[in-house]
Amino acid sequence: MDYSDSDALPPALEGYTSYLLARAFARARTIGKAAMPPGRHPQEMSILATLRERGPISQRRISEVLGVNRTMMVKAIDTLEHDGLVRRERDPVDRRSYAVTPTDAGMAALGKMHTAATAGTAQITSRLDPAEHERLNELLRRLVPDTASPPAEMLRHTGFLVATTHGRLRERAKHALAGLGLEPRQFGALSVLADIEPTSQQRLADDLGVTGPAIVGMVDELERTGRIERSRNPDDRRAHIVRLSTKGRTDLTAARRVIEAIQDDLAERLGSDGLAELNELLAKIA
Repeated sequence: MDYSDSDALPPALEGYTSYLLARAFARARTIGKAAMPPGRHPQEMSILATLRERGPISQRRISEVLGVNRTMMVKAIDTLEHDGLVRRERDPVDRRSYAVTPTDAGMAALGKMHTAATAGTAQITSRLDPAEHERLNELLRRLVPDTASPPAEMLRHTGFLVATTHGRLRERAKHALAGLGLEPRQFGALSVLADIEPTSQQRLADDLGVTGPAIVGMVDELERTGRIERSRNPDDRRAHIVRLSTKGRTDLTAARRVIEAIQDDLAERLGSDGLAELNELLAKIA
């Protein structure tokens, strides 16, 4: 989702770790991309770091180590190979697959990317003191997927930890909400709308913290599925007023149970106090 530059967090969502992580990820991604050397992406750093520690290994294994979607991994490695930073070779253990090996140019690029990422991390965590920064990293490391085992050097980069844990929770929420025919971003919109309805689309965008274009498509989707109702604003015929429909209220109630179950699981992993502390720290950097 395209978030705006607003620092305000909607009361309806500020208690959900997945939302706070999404906001933190959006900011970390923007900063991380800007900090990288020209033409490079933060994800490439994690791939090269994995290859330095464990390569040559297969694309599938890199995906498992980093907890990244395999389709995304193939695209990233295609780019790295095109730029001469890695090479693919037949896996001697399984001739049907390829092992990925870093080149000397790739290792040189990795050093520059780590330097850039350190500067990016300082910007991402600029609102935290050193103790808060370390505590945030500690809590996020405990949420890295059990199936992943990223290089130790990557576990020191807050941007990587935010991206990894955000990806994990996003996939969990997508899977959990799929039975209701909802996506996480739609749950967020319904939650905020329930607090401020009836309201304008622009007010909904402002309170949700997203850009105007992002809210237009979302409102269209929710109206098409019968979850919201839209009407002309009697005070401004060029604008629309939106509110929840009966179906929208029913689905929101069910979706809250699903998302709160995920929150309960996080509380079991971190403890209630730990989860509250994580949310507070994420709110500072989001």
